[in-house]
Amino acid sequence: AAIKQWIDSVIDKMDHFKAEHHRYVKEGVTLLELALWKAKLDEKDKNSAEGRTKKAKLDSESVRKMKRVTCGADTVIKNILPFLQLE
Repeated sequence: AAIKQWIDSVIDKMDHFKAEHHRYVKEGVTLLELALWKAKLDEKDKNSAEGRTKKAKLDSESVRKMKRVTCGADTVIKNILPFLQLE
């Protein structure tokens, strides 16, 4: 009975640490995606201008959204995630 109780406690701890690992991986992937997006936003744009009008600000928002899609985070994360997953 004591051994079964010990085994159950070990299994509970393993489940807890797997869930904690999953949370850390999810947080890390989110930070990685944001860092890649930031790097893409920081790239010098040939068409950037110092003075922007209201219309330019709207265009800037669409450029930000486009750069989030084209920052390559999906490809990078897809290739890094297998190294972070527990089996």
